[in-house]
Amino acid sequence: MLKRLEVKIIVSLALILAVMIAVYGWWTGSRQQSVYIQALSDNLRVLSHSHAHDAATFIVTQEYAGLESHMMNAASMPEVLSIQVAEPDGHLLCNIQRSSRGIHPTLSYKITHIAVPGRPEPDLRREGDQLVSWAPILAGTHLGWVRMALTLKTANELQVATWKSSLQIGALWILVGTLLMIIVVKRPLRAIRELSQFAQELQDRKGAQVSVRRGVYEIDLLADALNHSSTQLRDAEQRLLAEQERLTVTLQSIGDGVIATDTGNRVMLLNQIAEQLTGWSEEEAKGKELGQVLKLGTDTEYAEVMTQLGSVLEARRTLELPGQHHIVSKSGALRTVTANGAPIIDSLGQLAGTVLVIRDVTEKAEIEAEKRELAQQLAQSQKMEAVGQLAGGVAHDFNNMLGVIIGHAELALLRTGTSGEMHDRLREILDAATRSADITKQLLAFSRQQHAEPKVLDLNETIARMLKMLHRLIGEDIDLSWSPGFNVSKVRIDPSQLDQIMANLCVNARDAIAGVGNISIYTENITLSDHDKARIADLVPGEHVMLVVADSGAGMSREVMDRVFEPFYTTKALGRGTGLGLATVFGIVKQNGGHIEVQSEPGRGATFRIYLPAIQEATEERTLEKEKPVGGTETVLLVEDEPAIMDIGTTILTQLGYTVYPASSPEQAIAIADDMGREIDLLLTDVIMPGMNGKDLSEQLLANRPQLKCLFMSGYTADVIAERGKFNADMCFLQKPFTMQSLAAKVREALAGD
Repeated sequence: MLKRLEVKIIVSLALILAVMIAVYGWWTGSRQQSVYIQALSDNLRVLSHSHAHDAATFIVTQEYAGLESHMMNAASMPEVLSIQVAEPDGHLLCNIQRSSRGIHPTLSYKITHIAVPGRPEPDLRREGDQLVSWAPILAGTHLGWVRMALTLKTANELQVATWKSSLQIGALWILVGTLLMIIVVKRPLRAIRELSQFAQELQDRKGAQVSVRRGVYEIDLLADALNHSSTQLRDAEQRLLAEQERLTVTLQSIGDGVIATDTGNRVMLLNQIAEQLTGWSEEEAKGKELGQVLKLGTDTEYAEVMTQLGSVLEARRTLELPGQHHIVSKSGALRTVTANGAPIIDSLGQLAGTVLVIRDVTEKAEIEAEKRELAQQLAQSQKMEAVGQLAGGVAHDFNNMLGVIIGHAELALLRTGTSGEMHDRLREILDAATRSADITKQLLAFSRQQHAEPKVLDLNETIARMLKMLHRLIGEDIDLSWSPGFNVSKVRIDPSQLDQIMANLCVNARDAIAGVGNISIYTENITLSDHDKARIADLVPGEHVMLVVADSGAGMSREVMDRVFEPFYTTKALGRGTGLGLATVFGIVKQNGGHIEVQSEPGRGATFRIYLPAIQEATEERTLEKEKPVGGTETVLLVEDEPAIMDIGTTILTQLGYTVYPASSPEQAIAIADDMGREIDLLLTDVIMPGMNGKDLSEQLLANRPQLKCLFMSGYTADVIAERGKFNADMCFLQKPFTMQSLAAKVREALAGD
């Protein structure tokens, strides 16, 4: 073996030396060839230019025989292969050729035309084994070309000769060098033999100190280094074992489940989290097929995961498995997880298996589900808001027309007897207009834009007074139970709105009950916290009063509950409902800062829970309107841009005994008020008018008439009034459409106010 090593060293060094000498010889020959070609090129450039100058003289004098003789003499140089003189278009005037170096040149007439350069400029180029020069013939103008071609055969022969000489010298050096190397490497090889014996003994005695015969300085250093390295290797092995133990502890402490498999998809490792998720211990799972340990929700889901893990092995890259998966532990517990797969590559670069990292996202998935539910509630709220804006937009014109109908019907009733066909027809007209006004109020209620007059109420007392009316609404076949809560807090809400809430909920409950059933109503104090925000949108935490209306009816499906508060949505038969009842309730509750939720299942009835903010104030008595309108003798300035409302308002006020100054615009009203000779006790004005709103008009008139009382009326919704008229809750307001009784009551209220 040592002899072969000696031979390998000597042969390798000899080959390296031979290659170096050969490369050097080739480089030297190429260098000399380049120098020779450069010198040849310089000479050719000078000769071409000189011959072109001479050719110009012959061409000008048209001595073509002299041209041929001159060029023949120029071609006598051994390196010249051809000399051609051509006109600018390539037509040959002289063509002297030589087949090879050493052959006598001759004139040739076989070709008459050659391709010439495009521009009359000197050009020197190499074409194969020839060096070609193009020199333009110039004599005031371009007369043609002189083309000279020289052979490069001598240059190539020079390169080969130089290379051969270098090889001959190199062969001698290789021979001498080999002999020298045999002498030189003999001593180091003896040291290598000793070092080999030392290495064998060092391998047999791991970590121990091994001695070597001293004598060679480098070997002594190497032996000392190897002894030191052996000790370090033993220490490193011990540290590696400790690191493996630490890695195992870290793997067991990681927050995600880790499952490692071999290439046969058999489990090799489970950490503590993976044991908890699967219900298998590491000892039980080792060697088991992954599908036995990792139980996913369905066979299809498991097949998809295994396909994705297969792609991890094929691509040899980390892959996040898409989506969330359900894992079933050995005990049957269900958890939601996400997973990442990565290939295990050993030190040789071979695929050794797969590692699967499983993250438990059960709580996160539940939170995301709650977020999606809240997003659906938000979308429903936005949809309700959009329809509410549409409903509020039509209220103004609709209320104006209803006011005209109601006013004229009431005036006509005053002129007819209490019986007769005309009286009955007028009463029907008035009832229909009143019902239409109620529908408008419902539209404004569900859009949360109804002009309300909230009061502090005790829910228990208010609902108790409504029980007779509710009994009449639901009929005798249905049992109505009322359970007032103990010491229930006060709430602030318009009493008429509470009437609408109870009436609509009870009527809907009645319609949901087929035959005999029961409706339960009860109240209760409740405290809502931040935790309740997950199910109640727009919640303001704090003390609330909960009003519950439950029935034993047919119940609702999930699809119906998702749309139950939409306006005009109804499951009742045609003609049985408008679809505005629950939408009205929803709008009233939201307008008063509360929340409503519904719980129902098909066949198990429905339960509506309303949460209203609790307040600590004294209750306000609900004042009832007087049965007969009361008039007066004061003077009223009526400002209304709608002619029909102006006419009916003037007529009603006149019949009530008031003196009326009608004005169809704010400008006309200002002109009437500027006449200080007229006494004006009350300004009754529309809120939204062209050019100037009612609030601005009142302020301008009050500047000159500080004792003037003001009453505002509008068919617009409350938000539009607040935005344009800048009203507050203390101002006296009359909502259109109005009856004679409501108009009379508001006029007296305004005249009696501060």
